[in-house]
Amino acid sequence: MARHLAEQDIDGLVACSCIGNEVTIDLTDTRVLVSLVDVAGVVRLNFHMVHDGPAKSRSWSRMLPAGTGHAEIATRIARDVRTLERELAPLRRQSPTGIEQGWPR
Repeated sequence: MARHLAEQDIDGLVACSCIGNEVTIDLTDTRVLVSLVDVAGVVRLNFHMVHDGPAKSRSWSRMLPAGTGHAEIATRIARDVRTLERELAPLRRQSPTGIEQGWPR
C-alpha cells in the first residue's frame, strides 16, 4: 500500500507508513490516519485528520466495493488527501506561523 501511495501525486507529502490495516500520511502540518476495515462485502476507509494549525480535527469514511485492489484504495486515499490539502490552503495563508512549525521529527 505504501508503494502505491508514494506513486500518487500528493503535494507536501513528508512520510507515509502502513502497518497492518492502518495508513499514516504525514504532510508538512497535517497528519491523516486511515484505517481499512472489511465489513459486509465492502472496504470502509475511516479517515481521521489532525492539523497542526487552526483547523479542527475531523473524521470521515468512504466505502469501496469488496475486492478493491491496493492501487485503487491508494488512489481513493490520495484523492481525499488532495481535497483536504485544498481545503486547508486558505488557513495556511492566514496562519501567523505558516507551515514552518510542522510535525516534530
